[in-house]
Amino acid sequence: MATIAIGDIHGNRRALNDTLDQIRGEVADDDTVVFLGDYIDRGPDTKGCIDAVLAFQRDVRAKVVCLLGNHEDWLLRTFRDHACHSWLLGMEAFATIRSYSVDAERLLRKAKSNARSELWAGHCTLPYEAFFDAVPREHIQFLDGLRVHHRTADCVCSHGGLDPRVSDLDQQTRYSLIWGAGPFPDDYEGADTVVYGHRNNAVLTAGGWPTPALVGRTFGIDTISHGVLTALRLPDARIFQTARYDLSASDA
Repeated sequence: MATIAIGDIHGNRRALNDTLDQIRGEVADDDTVVFLGDYIDRGPDTKGCIDAVLAFQRDVRAKVVCLLGNHEDWLLRTFRDHACHSWLLGMEAFATIRSYSVDAERLLRKAKSNARSELWAGHCTLPYEAFFDAVPREHIQFLDGLRVHHRTADCVCSHGGLDPRVSDLDQQTRYSLIWGAGPFPDDYEGADTVVYGHRNNAVLTAGGWPTPALVGRTFGIDTISHGVLTALRLPDARIFQTARYDLSASDA
């Protein structure tokens, strides 16, 4: 019985496929696989990444848990309120929009340009329905059902870590679990091992290869900005890493 945590993906389908190919042959029926969130944005194939995660859930007998990242958090805010533009303005969202609909991307880019400063003031809506109508219902249900943390016998998993000043996991704020809290991981002294993504704090080798950030009883496995997707298995602390799949997607 083991826990396998998979770091931030950010639309990098090739890296995700590489990871899933590696762990399919390793995962046992009584294992738990935890995706740490941030499936979307930046890379060119958010749609393909979510399709791959859903297929993996169907294909394996192990328990698969999918967590909420800060990118999905802001996308869902926009889904519920079309006058909330933080996702579009701050998360390289056009890469995600394009992966579902080139027409929606074109429409929203034009609407964004026409709105100008009104976007920042939150005084206008944009035609986000052009995008959300193109997203399969199964994908909306997937995003809406993401959890903020998961505990196994091996560790606590969350996207952003946790607030080390709060000892009870159930008392952690949603914000701390998704976005992180300032003193983490350096000030964390809890008994649980914590596995997290989000922070892009990989330790680079002399050759520039990204490795997990190990601080006390915490593992940071967000390495995708270097083109490498990292997974961690506990309790044996085995690391699975992909080849380097750099992306050139832009958000002009």
